[in-house]
This record gives sequence, C-alpha cells and structure tokens, in this order.
Amino acid sequence: MKKENVSFPDKWKGWRLKNNEIDYNIDDNNYLLSRCNYLRNLIDDSSYKLKDSIDSYSNRQILAWGCGSGKTTNLKVLCANTDKSTLIIVKTNEEIKKLVFDVKALNPEQSICGIYEGSNTLKELKYNICALEKYKIIVTNNWRALYESSNIFIKYYDPIKNIITKRELVIFDEFQDPYIDIIVKHEKLLVELYKRGLIYGKEIKLTRENIKNMVEFDKSIFSEIFDHLPDIKDEKLYKERVKWLFEKLIISLGDLSNTNIVSDITISQDINNFIDERTKLIILDATADILFKESNYWNIERYKKNKVTIHNDVYFDTISSRRKTRKRKKTHKEEIIEDIKKIEEYILKSTSNRHLIITWKDTEHIENLPRFIKENLDKSVSSKCEIIHYNSGKCRSTNEYIDYDSIIFFGEWFNNTSHAERLSEVLNVKITAKDLVKSEIIQAIFRTQARREKPISIAFFYNYKGELINGYDSFEEGIYEILELKNNHFKNMILIRRIKNELEKNVNKNTYKKVISFIKYLNLDKITDNKKTIEISLKELSSIVDYKFPSKRSTKPLSNALLTYYNIELIL
Repeated sequence: MKKENVSFPDKWKGWRLKNNEIDYNIDDNNYLLSRCNYLRNLIDDSSYKLKDSIDSYSNRQILAWGCGSGKTTNLKVLCANTDKSTLIIVKTNEEIKKLVFDVKALNPEQSICGIYEGSNTLKELKYNICALEKYKIIVTNNWRALYESSNIFIKYYDPIKNIITKRELVIFDEFQDPYIDIIVKHEKLLVELYKRGLIYGKEIKLTRENIKNMVEFDKSIFSEIFDHLPDIKDEKLYKERVKWLFEKLIISLGDLSNTNIVSDITISQDINNFIDERTKLIILDATADILFKESNYWNIERYKKNKVTIHNDVYFDTISSRRKTRKRKKTHKEEIIEDIKKIEEYILKSTSNRHLIITWKDTEHIENLPRFIKENLDKSVSSKCEIIHYNSGKCRSTNEYIDYDSIIFFGEWFNNTSHAERLSEVLNVKITAKDLVKSEIIQAIFRTQARREKPISIAFFYNYKGELINGYDSFEEGIYEILELKNNHFKNMILIRRIKNELEKNVNKNTYKKVISFIKYLNLDKITDNKKTIEISLKELSSIVDYKFPSKRSTKPLSNALLTYYNIELIL
C-alpha cells in the first residue's frame, strides 16, 4: 500500500489505510480515542460558536463565515453535543465518512450515521426502509438526498415522545444545487398506464391506492418513463423511489387527469421538500453573502471574512481553444496544446512553487482535460502542478491544496442564466449567473494558502467576447469585484491581452512577431486614446524586431498594425 497515492484530509499523522484508502472505522475505540485527542487540541472557544448560537438563528439562516474560519470544526462540535434531530447534507462521500468518524471520536455515544455507497446504514435500508428514523443525526450527500424520497431522510422517531416527527435541523455544509428536475416521458407513461388498465376513456385513474401496481414496473420500463435517473440496485429502495415519484406525478397531474398530454412532464425535488415552518434550515458557506444578498427571506451572519492577498499582479492571457467548437478533433487538440504551452511558459517564469490548475472537465474532443493537460506539460512543470476540474467537489471545502501558492484558471467558469433563475425560485432569492461564478472563483482561490492569509499568484487563461474590446464580460467583472483590483490597471491588462489576441487573428505571422517584439521593446503596459508618435530610424527598427527591412515601404504592414491596434504612429 502506497500512502503517497492517498490524499489525507488534514495534518493528523494517525490516519490508517485500508485497501489504499483512509480507514474510517468507528468500531475501533483506540483509533477513535487517538483521533479525539488530536481534535481536542484544535478545539477552542470559537469552535462552540455554532452550538451556542443555534437556538438564536432564524428558520432560514445563512452563515457566511469566511474560508478558514472553523466552519467544519464548529459543525463537528455541534453534532457531537446536540440533542436536536438533524439532517446534514455535504458534497462528497469522503466528507460524510470523515464527519461521522470525527463526531464519534468526540462523542462515541452520539446517534449518528452516514449514507453512502457501501455504508452499513445503506445496507440497513435494504431491509427496512424506515431504518434512518432511529438516528439522531443523518449525514448524506446532495445527490442522494435529492434523488431519493425525502421521507427516508427527514422522518425521525422521538423515543421520549414516542412519535414520528420531522427533523428539527437541516444543515447544508457548503452551498449546493438545492433541486433536481426529473423528466417524465408522456408517451411512454400513457402506454404503460393503458397496459395496466389505469386509463378509462380519456381519464387517468392514478391514485395512491393503485400506485401499488406501478411499483411492480420493470426497471427498464421505469427508467424509460422517468428520464436520466441514477441507477439503483436495491429492491426496497427502488420501490420507495417508484412510490415517491408517482406520488409527485399525482400532485402534478391530479388524481383524475385527461389523457390529452402533449408534452413531457417535469417533476421536481428541492430542499423545500425537507422542511416546514418548524424546521430550521441553515446553509454554511463562505460566499453565501454574495448569493443571498438580495433576499429578505434569509438572515445572513458574516463572520471572519477573508481578503485575498495577491503576490505581484494578477496575470491574464487569452486562449484560442474552447470547450465546444466546430473545428475538427485534430485542430482542436492542436489549439489546446498551444494554449497549454502558454501555461507552461507562465509557470517557468513564475516564482511560485506549487500551482493548482482548474479547468473544464472535458471538451468536445477530449474526455479528461485535466489528464490531457498533465500529459502535455513538460515533466519539470507538471511535477509542480495539481490539475482539477470545475465543479469537481475539490474547488470547495477541502484543505488538500493549502500549501499551494499559485492558482491558475484555464478556461472560463460557466454558469447559465436559467440555472440561476431556478436557484432564485427555489431559494426565494435573486441570484445571477455572475454571482455563481464569483462564488466559485472565491471558493477555489481559498483552497490554496490564501486560506492562511498568505499571498498567492493568480492567473486567468480564457476566451472572451471579441466584440468587447474596451469593456468587460461577466467573467471579467466577477474577477474585478472579487479581487478588488484597481480599475484602471485591470482594464489596461485586459485591453492589452485582447488586442494581442485580435492582432494574432488578423495579421500574418511575420507581422505579428514584429509587432510583439516592438511592443516588448517599448515595455507597453497601457493603451490610451491619445496617439503616441515615435520617431525611429530604419536601422533601429530592424534591430528591435530582428528583421532587416530593405526599404521604408517594407515597414508598412508593421506600421499599419501598430497604428490600428496600439494607436502608435511610426515616423521613419
């Protein structure tokens, strides 16, 4: 077993490995005790802030605590000491395992379980669909919480009152998509209902009483009716899912519905299905104040907000490759390799030691772009880099890259408007696509040593809208606001990069090289509306651009390009 292949979540030297993965065995008391001793050294008075404040928070509470402010430690302390029935939703299975392990280390008597593939509690569910009701605290991931019946997670058996109630607390650790949409194929649905005698004339007799007939659907038929559902192997969970989805369909169609359905039906699950007015919903996220700033529905608490300290200037460069393109596979790959060389050049000139590169998960012709970048970087450069993709789960809530002193964004971070609109609807806020991008960039930056308030280098390599020479696109506006850059300097950097890109597209290679050489000679860092006039001899010009001009006339392409793109007039 090679430890170096495992990403350890913190500095604790006591982590054990099993099958080359971290062992989160909560049945080993000595292991838990060792972990408890480690955690106790980290816990101070500030670690009890969440526990001590929980009763004072509103039913819709945002905790915009800064990166590195102790959110996760506070959550562990709360879980270890609370008597409130709680559902906690995190991003990844690894986070589930670690949270349960640490809570058990702090309080072995706490009633807590984690739901993930291979967990003992998931095995319990296969025999008893109500198995989770007995646990005081349930920890699961966003995917499982939304794609299964909310009844599985939200019901709690109160042993003191001897009743089934809804859980008192629902906590989202980090902001996550709070909804899923499931498409019901109407044609396939009508066919299968007709086969089962549930259509009479033009009416659908779909009631809770006859849903039992639907539970016996063949899985392949079920998946054809309900589009893009994750696979589920267990029979009991499968039947619960069928029951849950058809109950949602009944709400959508009504108990008695006309068969004149002409389009597919969308049924949804969101966080509102987990709560009522008595449930306290809390979202813990360092950037939540950006996302929820326009809402009166949520109460926002800001605490220990961080500021990014930048080492030297933010670096900007353009790339020619895109995530989607009409170009042939070979051409597209060649463009990406050229862009990768730009990253390589930047890193070779950088004084930083470790670089975190964030890029798209894939492109139209490349399935695993991080791996492709790694393979096409020089070995001396790639050894200094870790490459992850947007929305991988590693751009948030991890300390894995806390020793990295550089972050590089390769390609824009996209978030579409329709997604932002749907988030706004579900959460009762006004979130824009730009807000989402800003949030994700900030979270990614604070995976690095910026989390420790140490300076970092930041670089952006991306496309832009060609028509916006002098303005910002939304991506750039986000960068500007996040990093609190000085407006004029930022604009000049952006403008210079854009002009260089336009120049490369519109003039021949020889002229382009001459122009770039001349601009480097001038050390130009600012472009103004005022024309700059430069008197120079033919000999001097030839020396600067490393090309012997036979005549003044032969300098015309260079002169025209300098005037057109940089407002520089050469006088020979």
